[in-house]
Amino acid sequence: MSNAPTPAPTPAKIALTGVSKRFGPKVVLDGIDLSVARGQSLVVIGGSGSGKSVLLKCVLGLLKPDAGRIQVDGQDVVGLRGDARRRVLDKFGMLFQ
Repeated sequence: MSNAPTPAPTPAKIALTGVSKRFGPKVVLDGIDLSVARGQSLVVIGGSGSGKSVLLKCVLGLLKPDAGRIQVDGQDVVGLRGDARRRVLDKFGMLFQ
């Protein structure tokens, strides 16, 4: 039996916990929980108006969620501004359809 410390788990590349977003009475995201590990791919599929773009815009900080937590590499990113936000955005690439 070894007494070596257990290494800390690697944080998810992207983690959403309880993320909600609405526009007036229209609920677009309702308590979304999602975790994407480093090296993992994820596809989000849904009909027009189902919240795919709103989800991505929340992760990128283009929209602020009404509730919940968004982390990138273990760092809370909701509300980041300036250089801190730029450092997070440098980790992303985006191709519009």
